[in-house]
Amino acid sequence: MVTVAVDAAGGDKGMLVNIEAAYRAIKRVPKLKIVLVGHQAKIKEHLTQLNVPSDRVEIVHAEKTVGMGSSAIEAARDSETSIAKGIELIRQRQADAFISVGHTGAVAASAVLRLGMLNGIERPGILALFPTMGGHQIAVIDVGATTDCKPHNLVQFAVIGSEYVKHLLGYENPKIGLLSIGEEPSKGNAVVKKAHAILKESAETLGINFVGNIEGRDILSGNVDVLVCDGFVGNILLKYTESIYSIVKQLMHKGRRISILSLIGFAFLYPAIRRTLRNYNYAEYGGAPLLGVDGNIIVGHGLSSSKAIQNAIIMAYEMALVNLPLELRRAAKKLEVLNIEVKNSRHRVKVT
Repeated sequence: MVTVAVDAAGGDKGMLVNIEAAYRAIKRVPKLKIVLVGHQAKIKEHLTQLNVPSDRVEIVHAEKTVGMGSSAIEAARDSETSIAKGIELIRQRQADAFISVGHTGAVAASAVLRLGMLNGIERPGILALFPTMGGHQIAVIDVGATTDCKPHNLVQFAVIGSEYVKHLLGYENPKIGLLSIGEEPSKGNAVVKKAHAILKESAETLGINFVGNIEGRDILSGNVDVLVCDGFVGNILLKYTESIYSIVKQLMHKGRRISILSLIGFAFLYPAIRRTLRNYNYAEYGGAPLLGVDGNIIVGHGLSSSKAIQNAIIMAYEMALVNLPLELRRAAKKLEVLNIEVKNSRHRVKVT
């Protein structure tokens, strides 16, 4: 059995949506056990309402919930919140993974504080999956955990992002790209140029397939499997892509009302359009793994539906099955071969 702890109190839609998602997940995955973290009496009330089998669901009481306006650091220091208690279950080996659709910053800060970082990784990165024209998924890291990156942070993201898609998506030799304003190594800001130089020089040592810079227009082309960027740019990219689904749906509904011919044409095309749009619906992906910390952590959108949270739980289950932290730990050891000193950046690469 794999045990996944769920922040029952997290998100904008209330507790019921988290518990519904947990129920849907255990019905879908026979070897899954859920620990719901939150106010015990309220959780019990919802479990009774949904008639959830008690043998596969446990409750860990947490009196406090982290509000979306709370300070991430202050929330991380409070051991009585549902986020802190859920992550503590991983540290105590009482859970294999933790998911929350609550305060992302608090989850990241609490995970770093309680689980620590993997050796060789300085800062965490959130990895999000995007659709591509080629039909496969591209992993983008970071999309919000580390907004101000140094070159070696981007190099570390390349390594752990590559390992994730190998073990979770089955990509044998994933192509790694660095997001920049041009394909040439000389393009980009100082951080991107230095990161490009390190990746180009050390790709073989790190065991990654670095293919160079990728421009914004080529992100969804499917030319790379992992795209590396800082969390500031990545978060903007993520939220822009999320908006595509709702905008196109609105445009379709508006367009079909123009004439009877539009309505008839829409009726014929709708099944194909719906299949295509599904790729841009965040609910299909569920959540995003927080990589670099020593444990399986998934963060999700605050407005997540029960379907999205269910998919996040299943993602956490799959991460636990492959023992992702162990694989990332092995990969991070390769970084020690480089003369990249996290604290004082001894590794110098001349950038022209």
